[in-house]
Amino acid sequence: MSSRDTAQRFTRMDLSRRLIRVARPVLFPLVFSLLARIVALVLGIALFAVGTWALGSYASDPASVTLSWVVWALVIMSLLKALFRYLEQYAGHYVAFRSLALLRNYFFNSLEPQAPAMTEGADTGDLLSRVTKDVDRVEVFFAHTLVPLATAVIVPIGTVVWMGVAISPFNALVLAPFLALAGICVPTFGGKTTDEAAQVLRATRGRLSHHVTDSVQGVREVIAFGAQEHRMKEMADELEEYIFQAQYKTSFWIAVRRGFNQALLPLAVVAQLLVAYSAYPSGKLSIAQVTMSLGVALASFAPVLAVEDLTADLDQAYASAARIFAVTDREPLVPDPEAPRPIAGSGDLQITGVDFTYPQVAIASGLQDDSEGYENHRPQVLHDVTVTIPAGSTTAIVGASGSGKSTLAALLARVWDPDSGSISIGGVDLREDSQEHIRSVVTLAPQRAHVFNDSIRANLLLARPDASDAELKDALEAVDLSQWIAAESEGIDTKVGEMGERISGGQRQRLALARALLRETPIMILDEATSQVDRETEARVLAGIRRRTNDKTLIVVAHRLDTIHDADQIIVMDSGRIVEVGTWDQLYESGGALRALADREEGAR
Repeated sequence: MSSRDTAQRFTRMDLSRRLIRVARPVLFPLVFSLLARIVALVLGIALFAVGTWALGSYASDPASVTLSWVVWALVIMSLLKALFRYLEQYAGHYVAFRSLALLRNYFFNSLEPQAPAMTEGADTGDLLSRVTKDVDRVEVFFAHTLVPLATAVIVPIGTVVWMGVAISPFNALVLAPFLALAGICVPTFGGKTTDEAAQVLRATRGRLSHHVTDSVQGVREVIAFGAQEHRMKEMADELEEYIFQAQYKTSFWIAVRRGFNQALLPLAVVAQLLVAYSAYPSGKLSIAQVTMSLGVALASFAPVLAVEDLTADLDQAYASAARIFAVTDREPLVPDPEAPRPIAGSGDLQITGVDFTYPQVAIASGLQDDSEGYENHRPQVLHDVTVTIPAGSTTAIVGASGSGKSTLAALLARVWDPDSGSISIGGVDLREDSQEHIRSVVTLAPQRAHVFNDSIRANLLLARPDASDAELKDALEAVDLSQWIAAESEGIDTKVGEMGERISGGQRQRLALARALLRETPIMILDEATSQVDRETEARVLAGIRRRTNDKTLIVVAHRLDTIHDADQIIVMDSGRIVEVGTWDQLYESGGALRALADREEGAR
């Protein structure tokens, strides 16, 4: 299935039902808003009815109308209409804001089971656009769509029925087609075109968000290489053209629909006058009834024409909803079993016949030139990997760049599932356990761990919110950060900045390592987690980690070979295969792959 197909598989009815389902906790204030709007609109029509009836009656027989009572009635109805409009707006916006919060929670709750397999390397700008701009755009559906659409049906039907009873069935039959045309037929003009244009517009704005985010994050490189004009040209030539074409199509049909509606309103009034012209001379209608029919006809168009006012925004809202559900509906690549079988974490880690290829993950955006969603054309990364990592041991994984070391480390933490073969701990396959429980057993410290725009303390407490100051200090000492933090004026409350920009790359890595140590899981995996520190610091950090994990299983994807001489076991990988397993002395003396890597590293110094 192409991503374009994925984006377009939702009908508007499907999207409406799903949005309402998400907003189920706020249905009561939604119903209240609907009732308040109905009352306000009925009062508005009643104002026209009473006012025009009074004018007609006064024109034919001044003595038949007590103007003071009419004025008081109009004033009271006006005040009541204002009150109910206020209540409608208040309740409607409460529903909208609460619904948006519910929708964001729904988005994140749906995204969490997909992570990190389907979010790692994803288009951050596009995801950000979906969870912010697209969710905000859906406010139109909750605040300005549900209630107006309902009242656009209920109020005109009630008005036509009342006109048929109180004035004339013929007047009602003449008015009904105009209301139907304005409320049902006209809003559908160009519906398919505007819907497609809205999808393209939302998707392109997602791309634009990514482009801008990427340019801001890489502003130093853009300036250093004089690429400002090139980046701007990319945005203007491609993205702005998409946006212009989509907006042009939408604006064209908005103009067409509003033109038709502007014609229908006076035509409805003319039709009522023609009825009056034929009925008044025969005495079937009084002057008061004639003027009242004109007033009611004018007023009844208010809820119907409101549909047209929100049509363009509604197109965008539905397009945004489709983009949101295109993400939330994706099945996790690493699913939890229906009946999890918890692993103990204290047994040997057994890897048997593992093959693996990274899947091609794409998020449907609705643009025609998007790539295929989950079709995989990538080369195989791991080939028939079989090895045992004893419980409580220190195991190093080494190899040239691209040999599959980091991929194997990710599989051991069940970031991915192997295509074939199995990975088990204590005899229990990782696929038989839930990801949540696996994360309580296995901690993976990656090379490029994320640190949050907050204090050092807050970044550490992410791993264990209940950790004491003494435990935080101990973790920081283990990764050789204590002296640096003591020199900072704010100490452990020092802010690290966005993406940790206020601290060095080595400090970011060590902060992430301290955070990982606080988890105190039975198995800890370091994926080149000290690659940005110097040799001396790396030796101290690894020594501190070994002291903290001496009774645990420690797996180190090594950046430098001289840091793993004392490992209980070394796994050497090449081109996705394990080519050697043994201790340092065994492998080095054999003169095989490890020896070649060591000689190459020595020669590069």
